[in-house]
Amino acid sequence: MDGYAVGGPVGPWEVVREVPAGASEPFALGPCEAARIFTGSPVPERTFAVIPQEEAHVLGAVVDGEATKAAHIRFQGEELASGALVLKSGILLTPPCVAAVASMGKADVMVECLPRITVLTTGNEVQPPGEPLEFGQIFNSNQYAIKSLLDHWGLEAECRHVEDRPGDLNRELALLADSSDLVITTGGVSVGCYDYVLAAAKECGFKVQFHGVAVKPGKPIAFGTRNDGMAWFGLPGNPLSAWVGMLVFVAALLGRELPRQNVRLSEAHARKGDREEFVPAVVSPDGQVELVPTVGSHANTVLVEANALARLPKELREFKAGDRVEVLRLPWEAA
Repeated sequence: MDGYAVGGPVGPWEVVREVPAGASEPFALGPCEAARIFTGSPVPERTFAVIPQEEAHVLGAVVDGEATKAAHIRFQGEELASGALVLKSGILLTPPCVAAVASMGKADVMVECLPRITVLTTGNEVQPPGEPLEFGQIFNSNQYAIKSLLDHWGLEAECRHVEDRPGDLNRELALLADSSDLVITTGGVSVGCYDYVLAAAKECGFKVQFHGVAVKPGKPIAFGTRNDGMAWFGLPGNPLSAWVGMLVFVAALLGRELPRQNVRLSEAHARKGDREEFVPAVVSPDGQVELVPTVGSHANTVLVEANALARLPKELREFKAGDRVEVLRLPWEAA
């Protein structure tokens, strides 16, 4: 602190030096000596204590006051001992981590590159926003949803689209698989006659680790890996299913898992089915959650008003008001 470094427990002390921040010449204090000192200044050797200037009594070149041993002195190694581990290998470098590295004088650290991600939407019916729609066509919302979520996570992605033709799909996916660390496809992973994506992924060398999950919405989700470490996620084309795939499954792969908490339902809820369900929800400041009604997995605007996904276990069909459920806070709304 701004004040006086004193060399002994009992004053008065004679002020013999001034030590500004950044002073480079070390010196020692005698028992009856003091030095004018400032925040950030190096403490003289054999300093007994620092007396803050507002507690010091100064008359000319003499200072007096109450000195408590080691008061207002920051010691070398008091935060970290020599050899202490500060950051573990493999962690995400958050702003506090970067600051810690800089505080230790490290100008460079070894890091892994961010993954090269490509988003490949599929479907003959899918058109870019801004283009006129013909009968039977829809706008490509999935591409923008996934790209904006990856942007929010600090990850860049290239976006492509391909129609439902096996030859085109195979060529496009093969090209992307050789230039990406992760390819995320939407559509074409169910069991319809025009669902070619799973076969194309196998053709490109992906070993399918799973296809189909006991989750609602999002049952057709697929995931595969190649021997070169490249990964592929096949998400359903229905928008809410694609959202759940990104927020639950892809988030886990990318180390961006959503914060979770247990809250109470604001009202009773009954449901059908035997799959674990992720329902758009609104968590209130008082810790209650209200489920947001949705028309189904094809819903697109239901997350606009939501700030969480409520996770309803597959074993339960009936929920009473006040029952506790787990919620995953959406990344742009996380508490």
